[in-house]
Amino acid sequence: MGALVMARPREFEEGEVLDRALHVFWSKGYEGTSVQDLVDETGLGRASLYGAFGDKEQLFKRVLAHYVERAGAEMSTLEDEPSALLALERLFTSWLSVTCPKSGPRGCFLVLSGTSSADREAWARALLEQSMKQTEASLERIVRRGQEVGELKASRDPATVARFLVVLLQGVATASRAGWSRDKLKCVASEALLDLARG
Repeated sequence: MGALVMARPREFEEGEVLDRALHVFWSKGYEGTSVQDLVDETGLGRASLYGAFGDKEQLFKRVLAHYVERAGAEMSTLEDEPSALLALERLFTSWLSVTCPKSGPRGCFLVLSGTSSADREAWARALLEQSMKQTEASLERIVRRGQEVGELKASRDPATVARFLVVLLQGVATASRAGWSRDKLKCVASEALLDLARG
């Protein structure tokens, strides 16, 4: 009787590989990223990369989904924050660190993910729309809670405020991509939150 052949366990942490691939795609774009770039950044051989994630386009979609999942998890954490105002402050602080880092690519990766492929661009846009709807819903819940306890102005419509904040988040990402400094964008975010807070 022959010896049993056991499948070798993966010798890498999937989330870390996706984060590394994210950095490459974010910096160079889909078209500008080669498989060799991904091999160099992730430290995986081509066979391992293909075996775990499929081809370049499949990996790109996995990276996009990973980016959205990570953002969704952070929003869930923020909803658990007892103070609605603090939750919003933490949201913008975190968003600035993501979209306006001291080094590396700037802007929102999901917004920048449209490429020359119509199918891929449509897929990315659908994911962006889904992510923005989820963010809007979370923000509306946070705003309502803040109004109920008197932290935020009760005269504002929560749904409208939530939409305003979603647009502000994307505006911050776009301005960061255009070269605005983190300090400048932080002042903009602080002014917006100050206007929402109950004086």
